[in-house]
Amino acid sequence: MTKEEIIKAIWNELPNLTVNEARRIYETTINIIKKRLSNSENVELRGFGNFIIRSKNPRMGRNPRTGKEAKITKRQVVTFKPSKIFREMTNNTPKHRTK
Repeated sequence: MTKEEIIKAIWNELPNLTVNEARRIYETTINIIKKRLSNSENVELRGFGNFIIRSKNPRMGRNPRTGKEAKITKRQVVTFKPSKIFREMTNNTPKHRTK
């Protein structure tokens, strides 16, 4: 699903909105999530999952194209852990009722 498809889905679900208002809702939501993650804050979306900031230590790696060793510096990465409800939905085994 692309950004534009999500915006149109928001617009279809909330017919009182204009497409531009749906776009602003999408952009604002994404920007809030990105800002929190860039400030090393985890983001929890109940019923969906958690975006978690993890620190990776420096290590030696290998360029897959050339095979040459290269140092990979210390960095932070974002991981996503789906909620139990979302995992069950994606595996078609609903055990929780949604409202």
